[in-house]
Amino acid sequence: MKLKLHLWELDPQGFHPVIKATLYGQPVWMLVDTGANHICFDRTFIESVCLEDAAEIARDDVNVAIGGEIDVHISKVNGLKIGNMRFPDLLARLLDLQQVNEMYEQVGFKPIRGILGGDFLKGHRAVIDYATQTLILHR
Repeated sequence: MKLKLHLWELDPQGFHPVIKATLYGQPVWMLVDTGANHICFDRTFIESVCLEDAAEIARDDVNVAIGGEIDVHISKVNGLKIGNMRFPDLLARLLDLQQVNEMYEQVGFKPIRGILGGDFLKGHRAVIDYATQTLILHR
């Protein structure tokens, strides 16, 4: 499946690739981050749309990020749809994306509700084509 890859320019030297998705029926933006280990969602958003899926299965012991420690929960998320593909029972990390979203809002972008990390991208044999601004995902 081919998806439009949007490049959000944060400053003249850098940008973040994002895609549109649907999470529990609501349109959302998701960051495409090859440097992130796992697919992640904003815990506050998940709690607001589906408290049941915000239930913690486990904690992630590897919870250190640039700038310090973060509180990471592991949960199953059932409401993700990207293009015409649905992704039930995603084992995902839930964390607070407030600081990230404050940065996006300062430069005029909408908040992101999730991050497509390496596990998801590898699992769906993702291809990022910057020339055509396309993200390709396979089943």
